[in-house]
Amino acid sequence: MKYYTLCVYEPQHDKWFIHFGDYDLATVADEKQDMNYGWDGIPMKHMRIISTPDDQASIDYGLDKLNGKV
Repeated sequence: MKYYTLCVYEPQHDKWFIHFGDYDLATVADEKQDMNYGWDGIPMKHMRIISTPDDQASIDYGLDKLNGKV
């Protein structure tokens, strides 16, 4: 089953981190909007939604790709 993960780039660590995930893309997109307009004010360029199978190994692999590890 497809799973969507919101990853956030933290410049102070020069690295992407998992922030939020759900099976519904609209829910993850709403979280992304909230992060952009909420108290965090995270720039859109520092957020990515990745789509993977719903097992942890696949999610970790997707994060590793964002971080240039694979």
